Amino acid sequence: HMRKVVKYPCVELNSEERILFNFACKNLIDSYRKPLEYMTEHLITDNNERIINKLSFICSDIIKLIDDFGLPSSSVENTVNYYQMKGDCFKCLAVIQPEQKYYASDIESAYISYLEAYNAAKDLHGADPTRIAIALKFSTFYCTFLKTPRNALAIAKAEYEMAAELIEELPEFFHREASIQLRSLHDKIRMWEQEKRQTKLDLQLRLNQVASRTIISPCLRSSPGRI
Repeated sequence: HMRKVVKYPCVELNSEERILFNFACKNLIDSYRKPLEYMTEHLITDNNERIINKLSFICSDIIKLIDDFGLPSSSVENTVNYYQMKGDCFKCLAVIQPEQKYYASDIESAYISYLEAYNAAKDLHGADPTRIAIALKFSTFYCTFLKTPRNALAIAKAEYEMAAELIEELPEFFHREASIQLRSLHDKIRMWEQEKRQTKLDLQLRLNQVASRTIISPCLRSSPGRI
């Protein structure tokens, strides 16, 4: 049904349809991803290849559906949503086959999709829950997959500070949703800052250990008769 809705010419998804589209895609992906994670965790190899192939087909099919019928969109909310969903699908493709030759390409495509979603979201209100949600997802991607926590923190803190300042301007319904997203973003910021402090402490400890083992060159020592 949602495939037909997305394919309607010149018709944008409303908020309810957008939620249903996301729900349908996520449920379909999870119906294969979660069993695959369980099997991998417990070293079960039966049907792994079949599940991976099916999941790859689903993610690729969603991406094609969005590219063919969803984008470009005249709605900022739909633009953000479609690019975010593409990013999720490319990320899934990379995760389920990390050793395959397309891993780097899938990660790059996920990054570009999240970046497009994040940039499009800048046209939304500073505390819009959709904007906060993509900031959370994009910053997490930076930290987890691109291994650049500094960039993750920069994005997360900038969006958090703006949203915290503007959230009282939102109507009640959006205020509740934005508050939930904002707390999640705040939790991530605290976690990354703690990891950053711990990394600095670990580095300082290693430097101190190296310094304590350093042997002073004999030529730098004072001779016995000149102390």
